[in-house]
Amino acid sequence: MPRRSARAHLLGLIAVAVLPVWLFAAYLLVEYALHEQSRFEQDALQTARQVSLVVEAELLNLQTTVDGLSKSGSLVKGDLKAFEDEARRLAQGTDKIIALRDLDGRQLANTQVAPGEPLPPVDPVTTDEREKLKSGGISVSNVFAAKDTTDYRVAVERRVSGPNGEEWLLSVSVPTARIRDVMLPAVPHGWTVGIGDRHGSYVARSKQHEEMTGKPGLPEYVEKIVRPHGSFTARNFEGTTLLAGYYRSTYSGWFYTANVPLSEVQAPLWRSLAAIGGTGAAALLISLALAYIVGKRLTQATIDLAGRAESLGNGREVRPMSTSVAEFATIAQAMVNAEHAITERTRELQTVLDTVPAAVWFTYDPQARQVIRNRFAAELMGLPTVTSKSFGEPDLVIDTVAVKDGQRVAREDRPLSRAMRGETIDNQEFAYILPSGVHR
Repeated sequence: MPRRSARAHLLGLIAVAVLPVWLFAAYLLVEYALHEQSRFEQDALQTARQVSLVVEAELLNLQTTVDGLSKSGSLVKGDLKAFEDEARRLAQGTDKIIALRDLDGRQLANTQVAPGEPLPPVDPVTTDEREKLKSGGISVSNVFAAKDTTDYRVAVERRVSGPNGEEWLLSVSVPTARIRDVMLPAVPHGWTVGIGDRHGSYVARSKQHEEMTGKPGLPEYVEKIVRPHGSFTARNFEGTTLLAGYYRSTYSGWFYTANVPLSEVQAPLWRSLAAIGGTGAAALLISLALAYIVGKRLTQATIDLAGRAESLGNGREVRPMSTSVAEFATIAQAMVNAEHAITERTRELQTVLDTVPAAVWFTYDPQARQVIRNRFAAELMGLPTVTSKSFGEPDLVIDTVAVKDGQRVAREDRPLSRAMRGETIDNQEFAYILPSGVHR
């Protein structure tokens, strides 16, 4: 099993502790992002709806004008000259154009054309427009431009009857710039609002109106407007990704869209992410620095403790340990107490071994080259019995000759060596010849 330092374990502990916090922060960020996007979607829908109310109030004003003219006595009598004079007085000083035509495209009156000049033909009423006029009597046109002009306009039209039952179309039109001016007060700062007709062409736009009015919208944008209201993300002409909310009017058939750059929607999320990430990184660095300092102390305390354990194992003095870690201090004190107890037991053992009337050897050396002897063993081998060495410190064996049954016995076959190899040896008798030639 791989072993790691206390410092590494502390760093791992901090990482494990910080990870759930970051996961929780990530969860909060996701929830915040979803909430913010939902809020912007609701704002977009509300803005689109508010703009539609403002603009369609203006269309209703135009309808009021049409409704009033449709009840003109001159029109009921079929006096088109008198009706045209009445319409000119009503349109004078305004940007309105009042026109009367039949369903086949022949104009009967037009306030834009000077009196007495021939009236140019216009496009016949389409089948769809005929059906709408039959069902409701009132129709709001798509955006259109007068022939040979770039004056884009929209009109509110009503089907009226001539004196002999003819089907005529009475309309009041205004330039699309008027629609733009009407909606601008309802557009929030930083938002872009667009109005599209039933064919997906721009009626008005809060920004770049002159460049966009009358032009078809982006197909990939318009095709997402499939329900009465909703929201979506799409790119605009400039390639900017937008969050859009839309509302389609049942009165005019136009759709109103409120757009805001998606980057602006996501900006609070990125700011929060940066703030939380920066705070988390700073907290992690501080934690790692503290873990390094604490880990260094623990590592040093562990090294000191290991050194005392080694001293205890080798029979050396164990000194008390000064540490702020209570557990380490307890272990170190236990080692000091154990060293004192071992020293006391060693003295007792030395006293016993030095007084017992027998020679005793013991060893920890697998080769049995270093042994510990008592006083009687030293006397038996002809060695001095007074020494300054501490009891328990091994000495090299002296160079003796062992003889058994008249045969020399090699050192590796002597009882102590064989016992160190795991053999059980007892009741063996040898004759030893010391280096001095003395026999034992």
